[in-house]
Amino acid sequence: MNGFNTDNPILALSILFVVGYPAGLLARKIGIPKVTGNILAGVLLGPSLFMVFDDSAAKTLKPLTVFAMGMITCVVGGHLSYRRLHNALKRIGSFAIAEVAMTFTLVASGIYWFTESLPTALLMGAIATETAPATVLAVVREEKAKGLLIKTLLAVVALDNVLCILIFSLIKAQVTHFLASGEMAILTAMVVACKGLLFSILIGSGVGALLVYLVRKKKIEPFSGLFMAILLSISAAEILHASPLLTSLTLGIFLGNSGRDGESLVTSLESLEPVLMTCFFTLAGVDIHLDSLGKFGAIGAAYLVARFVGKVSGGAIGGFLGTDIARIRSNIGPALLSHAGLAIGLVVLLQGDPDLAAANPKMIEDITNVVLASIVIFEILGPPLVRRSVTRAGEAGKDRERIVKFIQEEYIVTPLEAEDKWDAIRQLAAFLIKTHGIKDLTVEDLIESIEEREKSISTAMGSGVAIPHAKLPASGPDIMGVMGICPAGIDFDAPDHRPVHYIIMIATPKEHQDRHLQVMAAVARMISNADIRAKLLTAQTPAEVYEVIEVEPSENYNYFLED
Repeated sequence: MNGFNTDNPILALSILFVVGYPAGLLARKIGIPKVTGNILAGVLLGPSLFMVFDDSAAKTLKPLTVFAMGMITCVVGGHLSYRRLHNALKRIGSFAIAEVAMTFTLVASGIYWFTESLPTALLMGAIATETAPATVLAVVREEKAKGLLIKTLLAVVALDNVLCILIFSLIKAQVTHFLASGEMAILTAMVVACKGLLFSILIGSGVGALLVYLVRKKKIEPFSGLFMAILLSISAAEILHASPLLTSLTLGIFLGNSGRDGESLVTSLESLEPVLMTCFFTLAGVDIHLDSLGKFGAIGAAYLVARFVGKVSGGAIGGFLGTDIARIRSNIGPALLSHAGLAIGLVVLLQGDPDLAAANPKMIEDITNVVLASIVIFEILGPPLVRRSVTRAGEAGKDRERIVKFIQEEYIVTPLEAEDKWDAIRQLAAFLIKTHGIKDLTVEDLIESIEEREKSISTAMGSGVAIPHAKLPASGPDIMGVMGICPAGIDFDAPDHRPVHYIIMIATPKEHQDRHLQVMAAVARMISNADIRAKLLTAQTPAEVYEVIEVEPSENYNYFLED
């Protein structure tokens, strides 16, 4: 049987969605992620089983796959926002560098042990460092997850793909030169890798700047704008022989660091995601060839085991170096095992290189068989492992609107060292403007509003707590705030004459005045808890402060609005 005729892509997409969507719902009903259901439905439709689609399906629907990967990497790149990550860089960097280094080292060493081919070992080690952003993002969205693990995980996945592309580009250029001349050419390889990186950065940033300008000037609405930007980025990257995924990732990073309005652009295509992701993952299942498992062999087993150990142990090492929070340390490694989109793209890149194919066709065949077979395993095991990590970390179901939105790691500073209350107010006002990405309000304006109220009557509540606040004449998306922990204590003219250790600064735009008192009351309830105050004073980092607030039964004070 030759499979379904895919000359009609609209009909092919319809079949993918009609079969894949209920398969995802059924998977969810029996306790496994929807992504897994989509992939398994694709396997059933593909050439390995019922042969509804043949091998031409991937080629016919390549534009869908490329756009979906562009959208996904753009969204993941948007999570690399300095405003959100500024006080988590050590933790994120430690995880990314440690698990990429461990995975590359273990896989390359294991493959070299069996093949004694250094080019094969190095190329497979580079490919193994990739983590599939689509799988991770799909499970996170499905579980409505939010918290320190999710924040760290998405940032690490983005960095994984950047590092993977850089390492692969460097090694591929080196291997190509070595097989042709028998000599090492590290400088040449670095130039080639940097050239591709530079093109990707220039294209992604240029398109991102154009998009932000057009949206701010109301020349285009966000949905159409982002759609156009992703298509333009991918097309320009392919013309200039840069990485479409790295270019889309750069686009997302640019938008994520272009202020609050730029950040909101990244999610403009959310209404399109359910259909696009269902078709994407179902098509990914169609592309899985179960017969490739028969070609796995000892090399494949080495790749599988070494990559598993590298990701998990690298995550543990990164956690040891970067954070004291146990639930992040123990759960991030298994959540990084998904292996798909970029890895397949790199294999295709190797297959399409005439110099490598002519110099060592056996190497290309071995890499193709092993990587594609391992993807079958990792893409079936990966989604449940991501879900397990999210659930164990206690972050499933928390991506919902709360009464106090600003109780997040990025809005916390500790220790806050200030000469007096006025210095503390100035520092926190500047911190609030910076971390909330406010463009239409100056630090001085905010300070003036807070100081005017403070000079009238102190906002210190007693028990070491102060809640300075301002009502802003300007509009804004929500009530904003920051928290400062002052272990040494500050004289704040408190009614009980005790020094203040906990300062929560709140700024309320004019259209949110009705909720202002609710937020103030929620913050007061939280900080009135003596156990919370004691733990906050000993916390060493903003992440630990957030953990104290979040681990306690926070629903009592920072409740979900839809509950």
